[in-house]
Amino acid sequence: MTKKLAAASALALTLALTLVRPAAADPAVGFGLSLTFGGGEVDAGVGVGVRLFSDDDEDSFAATLGLDYMLKSRSMRPTVGAAYLMDDSYIGLDMGLDLQSREFDFGVGIGGVKTEGDDAAAPVGTGDFGGPNEVF
Repeated sequence: MTKKLAAASALALTLALTLVRPAAADPAVGFGLSLTFGGGEVDAGVGVGVRLFSDDDEDSFAATLGLDYMLKSRSMRPTVGAAYLMDDSYIGLDMGLDLQSREFDFGVGIGGVKTEGDDAAAPVGTGDFGGPNEVF
């Protein structure tokens, strides 16, 4: 039953990203660690997971969809949330559903993601002197 729910969650996640993705944004994929609270647990849970971000712009906020593997309960946890993207890293908040206990919880996550900074769009040789486009 859990394998079917995990497969259905992964399929729903893929379809949601395909249908909901804005045309002007570049989505990104990241990997990280999650610390969860709530869901009937007294102790915080720790998980490892993958996140899909609605955009890859550095120093900006992005919506997230994710899937965590919770180490203590050995269960999958699909998530939805928001993250702040920094220089090839993120910090995020999310809400998830533990598929084993079937309870909602909240999480804080950190991890790595390939981001695009503002300097990537600057053209080469735009200065007054010595650029590669300079003709003498």
